[in-house]
Amino acid sequence: MSIAGAFWAMASEMKRRTALGQFDAVSVKTISGQPYPLSDYITNGVMAFLFGYKILYLMFPEQPNFVPQEHIFTTEGNLVYGILVLAGVLLWRYRSDKKQRLPEPKESIATETADWHMGNITTIALLSGFVGAKLFHILENPAGLGIAGILDAFFSTGGWTFYGGLICGAAGVLVYCHRKGISLLRMLDAGGPAMMLSYGIGRFGCQFSGDGDWGVANLKTKPFSWLPDWVWSYTYPHNVLGGQSGGLAPEGMVPIAGCEGDYCYQLAVPVYPTPLYEALMALGLFFILWKWLRLKPLAPGKLFAWYMVFAGVERFLIEGIREHGDSLYRISSLSFSQAQMISLLLLFCGAAWLLRKPSPA
Repeated sequence: MSIAGAFWAMASEMKRRTALGQFDAVSVKTISGQPYPLSDYITNGVMAFLFGYKILYLMFPEQPNFVPQEHIFTTEGNLVYGILVLAGVLLWRYRSDKKQRLPEPKESIATETADWHMGNITTIALLSGFVGAKLFHILENPAGLGIAGILDAFFSTGGWTFYGGLICGAAGVLVYCHRKGISLLRMLDAGGPAMMLSYGIGRFGCQFSGDGDWGVANLKTKPFSWLPDWVWSYTYPHNVLGGQSGGLAPEGMVPIAGCEGDYCYQLAVPVYPTPLYEALMALGLFFILWKWLRLKPLAPGKLFAWYMVFAGVERFLIEGIREHGDSLYRISSLSFSQAQMISLLLLFCGAAWLLRKPSPA
């Protein structure tokens, strides 16, 4: 949902900016009626086999007490599922290929708006963002990690750092845009609101799953009687860090009375539900960016500068009540999180960009 939200917002903005002349339209040459190339069959065949072999294997396990997260980055899979999906997809592609062939292939050139690039942009952002999110998580607490430990952490299903994904994902997209001759500042402006929306939706996922991105202990009295308890102080029952039943209770958690099966733990001490606070703040900031700032005649890059200020302030404030565990940097008596450091950098860079006078024409 986070990716879909970002795709919609960024594609819509690229269409709008193409109409304003800020992005060049894209000329796409197509040749209809000719046979599909061999590469098409190979690509679709490989993707189909991997989907059946791995994804269906994870979705429909054969053994009881199967935990999909533990089998994602392994070679395990179901060969029968893989072959069946492979055969089905190749048959479908062959029938589509035969149906669309013409005695004489026809060449045509269509003009598309700049959001035509969104397929490539999304793929690049996902791949580079995945690497960045993992690397920054490892850098949060690198002590004692050798090569084997780093590889294990990199290919584990847990451990993701938002700013790592943001920075590396944006870098990958900007390299692509540079090679395609797309204005980098305009692209940043188009992506700012999309990233804020994506972040807000993603934080709802953290809240619903209970993935550990919660706040510090909160035993304070609720300030407003009408406020639901779980909005002020929450124990995250059935959170994903609780794991499976039958073993020792995870640190800081207690069993849920009457619960049987997997994920039957909750926090022993209630905490601030910081993912919920971040989700609501991010959606509010997206509304400001989308409904007000992006429609103003701002100089190239200024909208993204506002995004950096908003993102920096929001994250720096929430870090004050967020649980960090051992992932803190320490310089003498000063301790701070990676997110605090990056959010301050975003805030200062964004503010400096906004205060900078535009160059004379």
